[in-house]
Amino acid sequence: SRGITARQRHLMDDISKLLPHHKAESKLDAKGDPRALNEISELKSCNGVLYFEARKRSDLYAWFGRPQDGPSFKFQVLNIHTMDELRLTGNCALGTRALLCFDSSFDSAPHWRLAKALLAQTFGTPRGHPKSKPFFDHALSFAILDEKIWFRHYQICIDDDAIDEINRLKLVEIGPRFVLAPVRALAGSFRGATIFNDPNLLTTSSLSDLPSKYHVRKQNKAMRKEHKCALLLQ
Repeated sequence: SRGITARQRHLMDDISKLLPHHKAESKLDAKGDPRALNEISELKSCNGVLYFEARKRSDLYAWFGRPQDGPSFKFQVLNIHTMDELRLTGNCALGTRALLCFDSSFDSAPHWRLAKALLAQTFGTPRGHPKSKPFFDHALSFAILDEKIWFRHYQICIDDDAIDEINRLKLVEIGPRFVLAPVRALAGSFRGATIFNDPNLLTTSSLSDLPSKYHVRKQNKAMRKEHKCALLLQ
C-alpha cells in the first residue's frame, strides 16, 4: 500500500528477490478495500497473495492469502533488518529455489498450521517454474518464539575442511530478518468470519493511545488531593 517507509520498501525488495515466481503490482491506496486484490490476482492468474499494508508510516502488516475462496492471515511485521543493513557474508544465486524449514511448534495449534500452509505456498517456488533455477542453494527458516514467527535466510555451503560427510554442509546467514506477529485469520480472502484473533497483541497505534507517565502522575496527584479533602471534611 502507499505510505511505506524506506526501510519497509527495502524489505519488500529483499523478499521479492527470494520469490522468483512472484508477479509485482503497483501500490494500492491505503484507504482502499483489500478485497480488490482478488480481482488483481485473477487477472494475473495467481493462486496466492502477499500484501504489505502500511499504517501511520510506522506499522507494517503483511497479508498472506489465497484469492477468491481464502483463507487469509494478517501479521504485523516487527524487528525489520534489511540485507543492506546487516551486510552478512552469506550469498546465493538469484532465482534459485529455497529449502523451507519450519519449527515443530507449527503443529501445536490450528492457527499455526494455517500459517505454515500459507507461508509454504507463498515462499515455496513451484518446481519447473520458468523463472527459477532447478537447484537449492539457500534455506528459509521459520521458527516460533514468544508466540511470534521469526524469519531467517541462510546460504547452504559445503565445508571442504570437514572431517566427515555429515558436517560438510554448513549455513551462513544472508538476510533479511523480520518477525511476524499473528493478528487475525479470516475464513475468506480478505473477508469472512474471523477464525483466529490475538487479543493480547499491542500495536504501535494502541500503545500511543495509552496514557503517558505525565498524565498518570497528574491523575494520581488529583486523587491524593481529593482524598485529603475528604479526610478534612470528616
